[in-house]
Amino acid sequence: MIHLDNKKWPSSPLKQKNLDAEQLKQFLTIRADYEKSAFVTEGHFEVRALGAKEFTRPIPPGESGITALCRHSSGHIYGGTGGTAAHLFFYNPAPDADAAADIGTVPGAERVVSLAELPSGAVFGAAVTPERKSLFFVYKPCQVLLREKDFTGMGVREIFDLPAEDQLFFSTIDPCHSSGTIEMIDCPVEGEILDMVLSPDGSCSYCLTAGTGEIFRYELESQSAKQVGRLDPNGNFSPKLGMDGCGKLYGAGLYGRIFRYDPIFDDFSPLAVCAPAFKGQEVYARITAWCPGREGKILYGGTESGLFFRFDTETEQLLTLGKPCAQSRISAMTRSAGKIFMIAGEPDDCAHLGCYDDATRELRDLGCPLARSERPWNGYRFEAMVTGRNGVVFLGEYDRISQLFMYFPKTEE
Repeated sequence: MIHLDNKKWPSSPLKQKNLDAEQLKQFLTIRADYEKSAFVTEGHFEVRALGAKEFTRPIPPGESGITALCRHSSGHIYGGTGGTAAHLFFYNPAPDADAAADIGTVPGAERVVSLAELPSGAVFGAAVTPERKSLFFVYKPCQVLLREKDFTGMGVREIFDLPAEDQLFFSTIDPCHSSGTIEMIDCPVEGEILDMVLSPDGSCSYCLTAGTGEIFRYELESQSAKQVGRLDPNGNFSPKLGMDGCGKLYGAGLYGRIFRYDPIFDDFSPLAVCAPAFKGQEVYARITAWCPGREGKILYGGTESGLFFRFDTETEQLLTLGKPCAQSRISAMTRSAGKIFMIAGEPDDCAHLGCYDDATRELRDLGCPLARSERPWNGYRFEAMVTGRNGVVFLGEYDRISQLFMYFPKTEE
């Protein structure tokens, strides 16, 4: 046996006295590549503060963790936060704005769970209170309020002063911030809502509750709810819901067994397929993110273990595509430019951005999010993603002081 005191350890090549020119060039190249290798170098990131301090009051620290994002037909991105208070904000991508503005707090809420646009243009949201009770609210942007406004008896000056849309102008002459109103509505769903998705026609939403994994169908017109299924009585279920292009709902129970609810036949039943898991960890299989594919029958999913899969809802075939990052827990996914982008990482990790190209079957780890504009900012934890109108990927940072990240994917030549 060799004693450690007598063992000759390899020394760094940089300590050698005589290095030729080729060695020096290689070491310099390696060092330059290594310093940036951990970060996303394909495409680029930018960040926007949740409130332009020149004209609006930013969302305070401890209340700015972004928990939900929604793309609006107007082009705006609406988002919700969590913390000591829950806020609703919007990002205006117009050239005269390019900034986020705080609309206000959601009364009584601690965390916004999910947001979705209704056919009317209003934004429907679900939130939870500090006591783990659920709330529903509807946010009506200025353009919705304008359509509902009765102009009888109003003067010309009063009419022209009404804001036509949610706006944030950067103008030295007339800077202003206008936004609509948040209205609370009855929430008959008991317990804490973990996730909420809207039906394709916008007439109802489906809510997943904590505890036993009950799924409720909430009718927006009548503001009534009924239970349509239960994922697992002992709480062994996935915290996210998915929906395909046909309006069928998907969830997962014990062992990651996928359930489907067909609203046409009012049928809630388990399928003969389970979410992927590492050997010996099947009982802990949890789906933490869903994303619809380009075809209506395809759904992509990510798990607590960081595995990424493709599910054909027509043939009920599931294909595990791999693990895009070393990090566990794929927390959010979205589709842009023919690719699926996902963000992975535990709360104490440094998040990594992954990318999957269905055309080439290539799955890659793009690296850690780092933005240099409008300020240098590292992103460590994210809980929400959505694709904007022009293919820009928006990521919601979830930290004490959070920024809205914008990722501009690489353009294909």
